Amino acid sequence: MGQRFPFAAFVFALSLVVAAPRVARAHPMRSAYVEVVEIEPSHARVTLQSPFPAAGLSLFTQAPCALEQPADFGPDVRLLTCPKTVAGATIRVEGLGPILTEAAVWSTLADGTSASSLLTRDHPACSLPRARGSRFAVVSDYVGFGWRHILSGFDHLLFLLGLVVVQRRVRHVLAAETAFTISHSVTFAANALGWIRVASAPVECCIAASLVIVALEAARRTAAEQSAPSYLAGASLAFAFGLVHGLGFAGGLSEIGLPEQAIGAALVGFAGGVEIGQIAFLAIVLAVFALADRLARTTRMFSRGPRVLTTAVTYAVGSVGCFWLYARLPSLTQLSP
Repeated sequence: MGQRFPFAAFVFALSLVVAAPRVARAHPMRSAYVEVVEIEPSHARVTLQSPFPAAGLSLFTQAPCALEQPADFGPDVRLLTCPKTVAGATIRVEGLGPILTEAAVWSTLADGTSASSLLTRDHPACSLPRARGSRFAVVSDYVGFGWRHILSGFDHLLFLLGLVVVQRRVRHVLAAETAFTISHSVTFAANALGWIRVASAPVECCIAASLVIVALEAARRTAAEQSAPSYLAGASLAFAFGLVHGLGFAGGLSEIGLPEQAIGAALVGFAGGVEIGQIAFLAIVLAVFALADRLARTTRMFSRGPRVLTTAVTYAVGSVGCFWLYARLPSLTQLSP
């Protein structure tokens, strides 16, 4: 019975990944387009195109840059002016909502550097690409992006926390984390490269469901006082839901955009940053569990400490997962049939 659950979870997660793109294809595209073309180092032409003329969208930037509308420009064209260079300037689109849900930003610098970003109401701003530099610089930048994304992705961190409770042993945890990394790297890279396109609503629901399932598995093992599952069983569970979590990572990457001249370097850097963040988080969690075990062995007062900690973590992961699943399910009804 202990080996059936991970396989069932694997099949369930794969089914969600396969089904999600089909749901997404029915979702109508309601996107605005912003084209940014550098004219000279300190100036760029910014064009806003909308399928709905009265959508109420507005373009903004941040100081020291400014957006102006010269008399010889059309009504939908602005002039972006910065003191030295437009590279790195911020473009913000306000007014996204039920009519236009997203805005795709395409930017090109004079040296050929280009990038794309997808803006939403929750993430309405992006930075223009820097001038073309070394691939090492691109990797370095995207390592930082990946690091910050995983540390702010509480749903991904909670899933890793649940895996620690399920696996318990350090070697098993590292094996599961490796499988999780491999699988989410596959799906977030495929999404970032445009090979697949999945609506965010079913992805977010699946991620919440993964927390509930990993918490149930942890609770079952704790109640039965079973040892950690085998490498294969734990890794299969992590790999299955890593496919779904990777689509969540892709959402964060789409907000940043990819430099067209160094897409591979950017993907490697982002994945590396995510991996560094995961390992740092797991190191802290495993240290806390190791400390609890040591106190239990040396102090009678903390004899039940590890079990209390395990139970608390299991209920926390499961409760948050149930809450997020309940909160996110209504978003599925907004997808067109």
